[in-house]
Amino acid sequence: MKLLVESIRYHDRKFPQDELQQIIDRKEEAIPYLLQIMTELKQDDVSFLDHSSRFDHIYAIYLLAQFRVKELYPLLIDILSMPGDATETIFGDAITEDIGRILASVYDGDPEPLFRLIENPDADEYARGQALIAVVVLVFNQQITRESAMDYMKQLMNGKLSDTNYYVNAEIVCCCNNLYPEEVYEDIKQLYERDEVETFIIGMDSIDGTLKRTKEDILQESQRFNNYAYIDDTIAELQGWACFHKSPSQTLPKLRSATKQSLSIRTPKYNPAVKAEKTGRNEPCPCGSGKKYKKCCSK
Repeated sequence: MKLLVESIRYHDRKFPQDELQQIIDRKEEAIPYLLQIMTELKQDDVSFLDHSSRFDHIYAIYLLAQFRVKELYPLLIDILSMPGDATETIFGDAITEDIGRILASVYDGDPEPLFRLIENPDADEYARGQALIAVVVLVFNQQITRESAMDYMKQLMNGKLSDTNYYVNAEIVCCCNNLYPEEVYEDIKQLYERDEVETFIIGMDSIDGTLKRTKEDILQESQRFNNYAYIDDTIAELQGWACFHKSPSQTLPKLRSATKQSLSIRTPKYNPAVKAEKTGRNEPCPCGSGKKYKKCCSK
């Protein structure tokens, strides 16, 4: 098993379907090795990422999610809570792909670690957004009640967050919208009146449109989204990623909110390990807006 797991350490443009299937077939043997990958990553992410195409941590989080290994939950929360750009260095654009679903798949029954990540102003904003998505996934899988989730979202919009992050606020609004925002409508409206939401992610018109429909219809529609399902098939989830079908120069990052309804249609995904020539997400946007690239045209 050690050699099998080591065989998928690096991305070589070939999707390792046979190797992944062998790991799945021998999951009890594989779990300790997969957890060790994540433990080593947590302990020293700089040394762990010794090569730009290191990829086994991506396979590991999907496999452990498929296996419902709850030991991943605190490990992944700790990794996602790393300050600065560490999380984006580790996961690349995969930080906007399925991390929330993975967290929910390995949830151990305690929501407090999720809440701490959401409320952590030093954590990557995309990681915080994925933790919010995890809450919604848990609602649709009957692990958290809708009422308690909406109460928490209301608290976030009314002073529970110590910072004002327009992206995180937009994810809060998206989550509320997909859970039906009737009881937090005024709270959402106040966020927009204070101009504290990234409006290109979701606008107030989307909230108004949702409330013109029935609660039952919205909840049923949201629950059908793959974005709010547990991870059940690693091979099916990963084999369509663009990094296995295109050269690095052809593969461009797609940074977008995983809560938006348009994401019910799955698209090829960017490989976090293979670095393409592109504007850094913390560099000034080339459009001249004065914003960082990740807060502007990379969306």
